[in-house]
Amino acid sequence: MVSSRLIRVLIVDDEDSFRLSIELALKMTDQFSVQSCGSGEAALEILQTDTFDVVLLDNRMEDMSGLEVLQWMQRQGIQTPTIMVTAAGSESVAVEAMKLGVYDYLRKDQLDIDRLRLAIKSVCERYQYRMETVQRDAEQRLLAEKQKDLESLRLFHTTVNSVGQLLEKNLTEFEKNLERYELELSPSIDPAARDRLRQIFRELRQTTEVLASGVSSMRGLSSVVTHRLDGINLVPKDDPKQ
Repeated sequence: MVSSRLIRVLIVDDEDSFRLSIELALKMTDQFSVQSCGSGEAALEILQTDTFDVVLLDNRMEDMSGLEVLQWMQRQGIQTPTIMVTAAGSESVAVEAMKLGVYDYLRKDQLDIDRLRLAIKSVCERYQYRMETVQRDAEQRLLAEKQKDLESLRLFHTTVNSVGQLLEKNLTEFEKNLERYELELSPSIDPAARDRLRQIFRELRQTTEVLASGVSSMRGLSSVVTHRLDGINLVPKDDPKQ
């Protein structure tokens, strides 16, 4: 729905009597804030510094046609919804204007203020709906990307946890083997070399403990991250599936 504020309209037409009569008629409805200009070049200057809800654009102007104004707006990325005003027999122009993003077109010989007022409001509503749809689609794409990232992180945690469990099990077995190997080797080692043997096994056990501590810390950090990820709710508040 269009808000209760005045709808800002720019009228571009080089026919002074038509332009001024339309401007006055729209202003008298107390629903529109209207600015007008008499050429395409003037429209370009205005559109570079000001914004409007709707542009009412005549096509047949001496300095610059309405189609040329539309092409310029497209190059500049100005998405203001536009209503093209054409003369009788200008259907081909209307088709070309539609290709350039015009929301509606009206014939001058069939134009009355009530029809124009309704057309402007309809264009505003369609544009607003389109922008809301574009924004909603962008939010959904971002949401899907974030969900994909979360799933990747959870997979990483699962992998880290599995590898960590395997490493811890192997390190525990290695520590037991070190103790067994030391007991088995000690009797066959020259007494003068036993101190060196004990030092070697002591250093191996210390290295194993450091590795075990690192693996434990890695699993613990992964669990903390995953726990926090599980607390993140990516379902929009207005999602009926929530």
